[in-house]
Amino acid sequence: MKRFFRVSLSFLIILISVSCANVNTGYFWENYSQTLYAYKKDPSDKTLNNHIAELRKIIIRNDSKGLRTPPGIHAELGYRLAELDEKEEALNEFENEKIDYPESITFIDRIKKLLGF
Repeated sequence: MKRFFRVSLSFLIILISVSCANVNTGYFWENYSQTLYAYKKDPSDKTLNNHIAELRKIIIRNDSKGLRTPPGIHAELGYRLAELDEKEEALNEFENEKIDYPESITFIDRIKKLLGF
């Protein structure tokens, strides 16, 4: 009986470990890490535009799947657009972040204030 219990317990632990290793965050991040890294490594107009395009792609992909956009994506897109002086689009993205994640309202309002909005 003890052996059966040990084997069953071992099997259960393995099963839980395997299922935890494949946890889906529920978001599609696309190539976020790669485009951000490329931009940080070589901050040029080309890499910035590639990263902005990737942020937009993430938003579109998650929307098409009926999922919320990953946390911070709208905020980062807003910040990047503000860097390019596209204020109206930036404000829209900041507002979208506040809608998706109400807990970010204070943070987003501080960013907007720092950017002069």
